[in-house]
Amino acid sequence: MTTVTALLQGIGAVLWPIVVLVVVLIFRKPIVGLLTQATSFAIKAPGGFELSAVKTQAADALVEASATKNPGAPITHAEAYDKASAMAQTVQQAVRTPRILWVDDNPANNANERLAMQRLGMVVVTSTSTADALDRIGAEHYDVVISDMARGLQRRAGFTLFEKLRAAGRDLPYIVYAGSVRPADVEEAKKLGIRGYTNRPGELIDLVVGVLRG
Repeated sequence: MTTVTALLQGIGAVLWPIVVLVVVLIFRKPIVGLLTQATSFAIKAPGGFELSAVKTQAADALVEASATKNPGAPITHAEAYDKASAMAQTVQQAVRTPRILWVDDNPANNANERLAMQRLGMVVVTSTSTADALDRIGAEHYDVVISDMARGLQRRAGFTLFEKLRAAGRDLPYIVYAGSVRPADVEEAKKLGIRGYTNRPGELIDLVVGVLRG
């Protein structure tokens, strides 16, 4: 009996690795797919833990955006990661998923900034004109409006949209994200009641986080 038991244990010891190998080979594609998704999406456990790879991806996007927009003083990866972490925490604590309307006649100019926010769980909707933005705001809820300043021949398009929103009684938090920052425009933005005026990706994240935290 002891010999039979020992024989069965030996066979089991040999067969189990083979069984595991066969299972891995059969389900290789689904397993690889799950591992790939894990690097692209936030994983929230009951305690609100978030996969650090998501924040790293957002930080990478911010660094790339800053290198393009502010080549003379780009944000460091450590600084970008801290800002991504702050936004991730803010999104997790929000009652509902934050929604941003981003108005710019050249959306490709802000692809990395949008990518960073989307990676961190925000919904970002793009609009390319004042008229379209007003229609969207009338039809859907948004927590923040980000607008460029000049669109086509309209150098004050960012201010024009803000003034139309206020005239319509819509007191949405509003941020101007422009290609360049003129002191006169910054001063006028303050007088109008605009939350912020910047051309720095890191500062933009700070402004959005500040708005969402109230």
